[in-house]
Amino acid sequence: MKSLKTYNSEIQLDERGFLRIAFNDTDDEIEFDEIKQQIDACYIISEGKPIPVLIDVRNGKKNLSPEARNYAGKQNPHRHLKLAEALLINSFPQRLMANFFMKFNKHHHPSKVFTREEAAVKWLLQHAK
Repeated sequence: MKSLKTYNSEIQLDERGFLRIAFNDTDDEIEFDEIKQQIDACYIISEGKPIPVLIDVRNGKKNLSPEARNYAGKQNPHRHLKLAEALLINSFPQRLMANFFMKFNKHHHPSKVFTREEAAVKWLLQHAK
């Protein structure tokens, strides 16, 4: 299984055909350089091919700085490579933040928030090529 670690996450290519981004157990705010490093790692692991993405933010609080939020949304040079995006959360505040982010950063791919990993994976696999 291909994987890369960044300061705040581990990114793996799941054998079922999607990228898994698991954030570390930290409450640090994610800055621009960190999100850029993560996005570049996703591009490397996926070899620049379109792929569904599972983002696991169940560990810790994951706030993005305004610059990081803008880059992850509108300025991401590889955003066209996401076939679908499942966000895995475990709390109501995370749900509020996720829904806010998705509402104000319109995606060109299906996006959905989940509390159960099995449901998130099942949904993502429907979007795999």
